[in-house]
Amino acid sequence: MTNNILLLSLFVASLVISALLSIHVSFPSLFTNAYSQSSTIPKDYNNKQQVKVIEATGHFANNQVENGSVTWIQGGLWHLAIYNSTHDSSINGGNTNNVAKANFTANFTMVKPDGSLSHEHLIKNFASNNVIIAGGDLIVTGIADIYSSGNLKYNQVPLSVHLMGKHHVLGLTIDTNKSGRHFASSNEMFGTLIYGTGLKTIEKSQQQQNGNSAMSMNMMNNMSSMSHG
Repeated sequence: MTNNILLLSLFVASLVISALLSIHVSFPSLFTNAYSQSSTIPKDYNNKQQVKVIEATGHFANNQVENGSVTWIQGGLWHLAIYNSTHDSSINGGNTNNVAKANFTANFTMVKPDGSLSHEHLIKNFASNNVIIAGGDLIVTGIADIYSSGNLKYNQVPLSVHLMGKHHVLGLTIDTNKSGRHFASSNEMFGTLIYGTGLKTIEKSQQQQNGNSAMSMNMMNNMSSMSHG
């Protein structure tokens, strides 16, 4: 009897693991299909096709807080892609690269803590060529349209997308004035990473910053030693 229960448990566990592996493999393609606009490869100012150097997808799990109280619960999916017209990922090093472009889309549900007023938002038509990578973070600013239940609700809204590459956390800030204070909050709209490629570029910027800091500290120590010599 005990052996039968053990065999049944192992069989169920194998089915669960197979299902999880299947979801992990198919998730990126399913997400891209759901957000077909993100797969459109932009072109730079010289009309050259750009190369995708960073891609990240994940989900939101956030409480929108205002005046110390939770006003909305937000949950959904997000997708971020960074393109560059060169192949050498030259957007790192802490400098703004005007050649790099970003594409960001999101689809999330908002609901009151009591379960009322549930509705969906879609962020698309994102436009930005302001991409900064420094200190282990990727920061993108731009404008996008925000839809509510399938209809355009807020047009050309400034957004700030902050991907903390080392910790795999995304923060989204939506301009409150251009969105009727619907997304007013004392905190960013936070999400976590599910799948990503090219994130080493972000992580290396942290290592470079640490290296520069160490070099500066050594130079200060050397100068101090010389002054006391």
